[in-house]
Amino acid sequence: MADRTSLASQVCWNCKNGKRKCTKELPSCARCAKLLLKCDYDWTAGNPPDPSAAQSKPSPASSIEAHTPPSLQSASRLLHSLSRGSPKSYGGEANIPSQVLSILIANGESVQSVTALYFRTIDVWLPIISPHKCIQRLENIAAENNPELSNLLLCMYLVTRQPGKSSGVKEMQTPVYFEAKTLLTTLTSSGNSSIEVIQAGLLLSLYEQGHGMIDVAQLTMSVCTRMAMKMKVALRAAPELQNTDFGRLWWGLVILDRHLNQILSPEEIQLTVGSSSDGVPSMELPVDDEAHAGLNRPITMRTISGISAESRPTTRLGPFCRASEAAHLLGKVLDLVARSSYTNEIDEEKSRALDTSLQVLAMNLMQLAVNGWEECCAAIGLTLSALLLLHERTWQLVRGSPGHDDRREIATMALSSATRMVIDISRRFHMDLAFIDLPALPLPATYAVYRASMLYIDFAGDEFMGVEWNSNMKSLRGTLEYFGKRWNVGKHYLDLIDRALVDKKQARALINPDLAGSHDNHELLQDMDISHG
Repeated sequence: MADRTSLASQVCWNCKNGKRKCTKELPSCARCAKLLLKCDYDWTAGNPPDPSAAQSKPSPASSIEAHTPPSLQSASRLLHSLSRGSPKSYGGEANIPSQVLSILIANGESVQSVTALYFRTIDVWLPIISPHKCIQRLENIAAENNPELSNLLLCMYLVTRQPGKSSGVKEMQTPVYFEAKTLLTTLTSSGNSSIEVIQAGLLLSLYEQGHGMIDVAQLTMSVCTRMAMKMKVALRAAPELQNTDFGRLWWGLVILDRHLNQILSPEEIQLTVGSSSDGVPSMELPVDDEAHAGLNRPITMRTISGISAESRPTTRLGPFCRASEAAHLLGKVLDLVARSSYTNEIDEEKSRALDTSLQVLAMNLMQLAVNGWEECCAAIGLTLSALLLLHERTWQLVRGSPGHDDRREIATMALSSATRMVIDISRRFHMDLAFIDLPALPLPATYAVYRASMLYIDFAGDEFMGVEWNSNMKSLRGTLEYFGKRWNVGKHYLDLIDRALVDKKQARALINPDLAGSHDNHELLQDMDISHG
């Protein structure tokens, strides 16, 4: 028992605000010491302490934690305490919110800083969480023993972390990542399938996809989509489901599922959510109500390339609605490509129809891009990925078949056109780097740049290493370098591109030894700092 002379005259603000018993010990009560909170006894009824001052620790410069944070309880103990049939006393013993808050505080963050960064960045292109509802509920997270909401908060923190300068996949598998993964696995294993659990799983899969953990991202997505399908059946009678919180979550799953599948080989493609055999979406596309109401703001300032310099899209749901439409068309392409893996042919009629739809969407998106990069960056990336995938697969199937010269030529021209679109966008992108919010860069735009770069190398003829070709390749690589500062998978794509460049150079040198000592070859490799081979 503490000496009464060493006790404060009143309870601390944290215990008062959280309606918890305070031990009044100096310099910190037992609860604040356990949760690593600033214990403040200097308050009055009319003058509470500044909440931001209680957690004013500076945030680390990168996502790599400066030290090992407090850990969650063991998985077996968590599973026992969170199971539906366990007594309430066990659930209270787990006290997940307190543990999650301890992890955030140990990394110099607070609920306010995490939500502010999340809704300024990820929410711009993936608005799967209602800001007002989320922030309102998180204000009382310490008092409300809600493990699902706590897990969502931890995943919101995790997905906003940027990689360090020299971090790879292993470096992104941080202690916080494993804590979030453990808690999500425990919640799903114990039978919890609330919307917060699915939202947390989607964000965790985004983190895994963005930082090169493709195999585990597939497993995370599979669990999330299975829970979402079950919830969709329960909500099937709800009017305009696509425009509810769950509807946006559903289309968020579709976007990430299509992004994940485009990386796989045709034999591995498996669309887990959002499609049916006739190609009709299993849920209506989301609607941008603000655009329909004419709430678009005018352009007041333009970037060097001539687009809006605003760091926010004209409407909150506009970028997401366009990305959902692009993801739906990409799903149709993926389905066509997957079928071709066992038929060795692609349906020409469906291919032409998809090409027309994608071309129209691409042109519309390019016109909308005048409103700013945030307006449709993800949608453009998904659309161009779909075009590249469609025509590359067609070219692969007809390149060695006699009597398909016309189709092969058409596929080659279509690939060249889509690649040129990516190059042009990359050049405009570089002009406007000063106006682009790095943390808000959408992951789906990354793969299209990588795939276009590889095709640009594969289809290069005599222009390979020429002045214009050299300039275009540097532009593509420069774009990936910038995306790599936000998503670690960009660095992996750069490594693959550099290896392809070296292989191409060596193959050409075998055919023509005079090219081996070319000054242009040496200059390009030196400028790109390629150390492979």
